[in-house]
Amino acid sequence: MSLAGTVRRRQLVTAGIGTALTLVMGAVLIMGFRLATTMRANITALQSASSLQNYPEEISHQLNTLRDRLEVRAYSGQALADLQNSVKHFDQELRQINAAGDMDSPQLQRALLLWHQYAPVIDPVIAFSGQPYVDSDSSGSSLSREGRQHYAEVKRAQLFAADNARPLQTQLASLAGSLQRASSDAAAQLRTLLLAGVLAALVLAAAAVYFQVTRARHERAARDAQEQTRDILKTVREGFFLLDANYRIGSVWSEALTRMFSRSDFAGLSFEDLLQGLVPAATLTTAMKYIKLLWGDRAHENLMKSINPLGQLEITMDNGHGGKETRFLQFDFHRVMGPEGVRHVLCSVGDITSSVLLARELHDSQENANQQLDMMLGMMHVDPLQLVSFLDTAETGLKLVNTILREPARTDAEFRKKLTGLFRELHSIKGEASALNLKSIASRVHALEDMVSECKKRAELSGNDFLPLVLKLDELLAHLRNVREMAARLTAIKDTPAAHPDTLSTSTTMPAAKLAVAAAPAPERPAVRSVEDLTPALQSMAERLAQDHAKRFRLSMSGLAEVPAPYSATIKDCLIQMLRNAAVHGIEAPDVRRANTKDTLGVVRVDFRKTSEGYELVFEDDGAGIAPEALRSAAVRKQLITEDEAAAMDTRATMALIFRPGFSTQEGVSMDAGRGVGMDVVARSVYALGGKIGVSTHPGRFTRFKIALPPADVSSTAVA
Repeated sequence: MSLAGTVRRRQLVTAGIGTALTLVMGAVLIMGFRLATTMRANITALQSASSLQNYPEEISHQLNTLRDRLEVRAYSGQALADLQNSVKHFDQELRQINAAGDMDSPQLQRALLLWHQYAPVIDPVIAFSGQPYVDSDSSGSSLSREGRQHYAEVKRAQLFAADNARPLQTQLASLAGSLQRASSDAAAQLRTLLLAGVLAALVLAAAAVYFQVTRARHERAARDAQEQTRDILKTVREGFFLLDANYRIGSVWSEALTRMFSRSDFAGLSFEDLLQGLVPAATLTTAMKYIKLLWGDRAHENLMKSINPLGQLEITMDNGHGGKETRFLQFDFHRVMGPEGVRHVLCSVGDITSSVLLARELHDSQENANQQLDMMLGMMHVDPLQLVSFLDTAETGLKLVNTILREPARTDAEFRKKLTGLFRELHSIKGEASALNLKSIASRVHALEDMVSECKKRAELSGNDFLPLVLKLDELLAHLRNVREMAARLTAIKDTPAAHPDTLSTSTTMPAAKLAVAAAPAPERPAVRSVEDLTPALQSMAERLAQDHAKRFRLSMSGLAEVPAPYSATIKDCLIQMLRNAAVHGIEAPDVRRANTKDTLGVVRVDFRKTSEGYELVFEDDGAGIAPEALRSAAVRKQLITEDEAAAMDTRATMALIFRPGFSTQEGVSMDAGRGVGMDVVARSVYALGGKIGVSTHPGRFTRFKIALPPADVSSTAVA
């Protein structure tokens, strides 16, 4: 037999002996209580029966006294009162003996029968309340008519009592003897029970000693097992604890929990309180729902493990030095089953911070490699002159951003003015990067825009809020340098002629940087650069925008070759921004256009021409148009104007909202819209050249932007 079976059998035997002894002691106590109660009733009845033995003779004597008093015409009231008290007391005591308990004595029954025979003769006597005598001058005192009847009843009662006093007294004496014998028998039984109780108590005491010895032996074994368990729990690196049905931690847990959670009070702690403040509220709610599912009898173990929401949990805790540190914990749950279902849930917690950080580092390295590859592939499709020109423009713009960041500011208004300037410069750089399909640069500028947007949401700004922007700007500048270096290498590879086998060894020994310089001398930049070179980039950008926003449209451009050099940068920025707006806000989705009986292929047209007053750029799309009501509603929603101001606006003032800083009809922010900066930049650029910009629209049909520019001074820009 196994050790567990032996222990189980010993426990069953011990429990059986204890139960049997408990039942015996209980039976002894109950029977002893009943015997004691019976003895008390018998003794009380014995005392009453003994005291009642003299009453029959006393009643007979009192009747004789009453008769004598009546015969000599003496005062009989006291004798009658004594008789009444005796009869009343005797009757009450006899009835109490009869009602005292389980008495079924024949002597008592015969005594009651004899006493009941007294009633017809003695009741009229004790019930008399009249005047037994009458007084006269001639004859003196004599019995009245009531007195004569009363005398006759007394005499009859006295004769009956004289005949029956002895039998009644004999029955009462027999009753007392019977009660005395019953009391003696009950006392003997009680002594026997007490002896049995003492023996049972001795056996119980012996069993208690045995139980104590056995318990002490088991406690020693349990202490040894607990010490071994504590040694194990101190050694393991994982955290272990048990959860009960109330989702509370048991009294045993591993020491690793103290290190993981920086606390030591785990006993009785609820699982929700353990994670409270360490994880987001949504994660905590999901975790508690999962824990509750573990207690279901139908829950599949492997399926539950596959949907574990705490497989990789990120928590932020104090590092003990006044700072915060991030840890990654992995929770695993195992149900402990019992005969009636789930008894506990064993939870193991592992610190996987090192593994997660290593995996992230590998992922970042892979992402970086993929980005480098994507960037290289993207640059291969960009004209080298356009790429170099963009990098020059971007670096100049970012230097301006750096200058804005370093400008001194004291008040909140000055800080917010800096943010507005940052938005304009960054938006222009991102637009041109998107036009050239340089996703790595556009995404980084977009992330920097997000940081600027978060700063604008703060109630009050300070110089410390701009420090993260400076760090992000440094990263962006470093990325631009990498792009420039990679562009130089690609240019060198494209321009390097195929090496001859005889010279291959010598050419491959040159350093990469020297190879790039020697094989690909920097091309001369033209003094005047036309926007016509941007046409392929705009077409590529249109295709990307159509794909990203699930739109279909055709871009038609004309006259861009006539753009003078002083206006080339402004025209380029305007076209990029207006093309993005047309793709996001203007051109409808194909199913919407089809529902409005329009061609599913939208049209975006760009026309640049020279006029008598200068130049004119027309940008038009046949999309949804602009609804003035939507503009006013969006402006009120973004708190740019009040509802009263919106109600007072005419159509012209409403359309002017498009060029207001921070205005956008799109709720969310994407790579191409939602900042409320683009058209503001366009308007400012046009106004800086002394030009004008106007917009006309027809809801459901078209939107047209018209930019008028004055004549350009070409000679001032003809510098190589």
